[in-house]
Amino acid sequence: MFFKVFHRLPLSLSVGLFLGLSSVAYSQSLVDDSSGVERIERSETPRYEFSSEDDQFLNEIERGCFNYLWNEVGKPGGLAKDRRTTQVASLAGVGFQLSSLPIGIERGWITPEAGLERALTVLRTLRDAPGNRRSGVFLHFVNADDGKIYPPYNNEISTVDHTLFLAGAMAAATYFEGEVAEIVNHFAAETNWKEFQAETGLLSFAWKPADNSNVLGDGKLMDLTWHLATDEERLIYFIATGCPTPKFAIEPVNYYKLKREVGRLNEMPPFVLSWNGLLFTYFFSHCWIDYRSLTLDDPSQFGIPAPRVDWFENSRRATLAHHQRCIEFSDEFKTLAPDRWGLSPCMGQLGDTPGWSYIVQEIQPNIRQMDQLLGGTVAPYAAGSAIMFTPRESLEALRAFQNLKDKKGEPFVWRDPTTGGFAFADSFNLDQQVACDDNIAIDVGPMLLAIENVRTGLVWSLFMKHPHAQQAVERLKLKPIEKAE
Repeated sequence: MFFKVFHRLPLSLSVGLFLGLSSVAYSQSLVDDSSGVERIERSETPRYEFSSEDDQFLNEIERGCFNYLWNEVGKPGGLAKDRRTTQVASLAGVGFQLSSLPIGIERGWITPEAGLERALTVLRTLRDAPGNRRSGVFLHFVNADDGKIYPPYNNEISTVDHTLFLAGAMAAATYFEGEVAEIVNHFAAETNWKEFQAETGLLSFAWKPADNSNVLGDGKLMDLTWHLATDEERLIYFIATGCPTPKFAIEPVNYYKLKREVGRLNEMPPFVLSWNGLLFTYFFSHCWIDYRSLTLDDPSQFGIPAPRVDWFENSRRATLAHHQRCIEFSDEFKTLAPDRWGLSPCMGQLGDTPGWSYIVQEIQPNIRQMDQLLGGTVAPYAAGSAIMFTPRESLEALRAFQNLKDKKGEPFVWRDPTTGGFAFADSFNLDQQVACDDNIAIDVGPMLLAIENVRTGLVWSLFMKHPHAQQAVERLKLKPIEKAE
């Protein structure tokens, strides 16, 4: 039967990962190992402990995020909408949706039967819809009602969205077992990652059809490849390396080919940079991969002369640098302050242009060496999802977001989950005096999973127990941290 591992266990005991304090000493420098190659590592694995008041607050935020993924779905297909106001679902958003179901059951927000029914509805819809995938890889967007291709959109077969879908589905497969696991494992097994490899061995962003309404006909791979060692990329190569069909799996060396460009902010500790410096490039993979329990990796085992990196510590350093940069910009943008920070893709208004757009900012340190804050709009999910690395600073920001009031004294950003709200507006801007309620699945999703992980470790444990994740860990020669006796 499903739920045999987790269902109805006390939440504090269901995974048994977090029983200690959050005060941890970290290594603060880039050091050399015996081969002279740089490495980034921490000195101790973090543990989390929250006050009862903070825990209740985090529970409310989780409930709000879950409200979106449970209620804002297509009918009858059940797929979570990409945005509240759209007709399509992103496969990435569906991945977060599937991982949210065990959380909803364990928290008592839905019954086990309702959670299983929703998981099966979503997976069967995707399985049975014709023309929504190629070589086993799904479209970026599908119709939320029936899982089919949606021609009004500029369609593409997306390797990153497929990855986020599989990661989320793998956690659900571990939890529910049975038919859920059978369908998920079939999706993973039929994914021909090698069809999306360039001559370098790196994976293309996407495959573009010649006919926008047909992904089974002619088309070609995008020239752009995933080549930087940041969060989307590492998760893609982790999943592709762990593919259960040997002839479709990529070689683990490609994970280590990803470029590790090290930088720093002033005298703060160095870390591997991302392209634009936004927080999602440091927390997406951590929603599922428990890097917290792994030692720094070792590219030299695959003949790659690159820094050895503890990716949990890397994201902690990157988040603290990001926080500091937001503080530095607080004189320019009213939205930013020591307790109001976090830039990541979200809905925003561009200058005086009316209406909402999907904005992607840039903030240094980054590979682009560019700052482009686009008005300083803050996305609450950014600091919220970074709670895995910066629990104190993230909680402080989430409290500040909740307490913001408009000119009438009403909540400016907070949306009460007890009345069906989604916890926070997707974004807000105090200079423009606007907050956007067109929430996004891939924004509420990581915040939900991240907060649950720091509270119980549930999603980390479910994902890492899946056979495909375990195969990836083995093939990549990742090592668990040895626990002291």
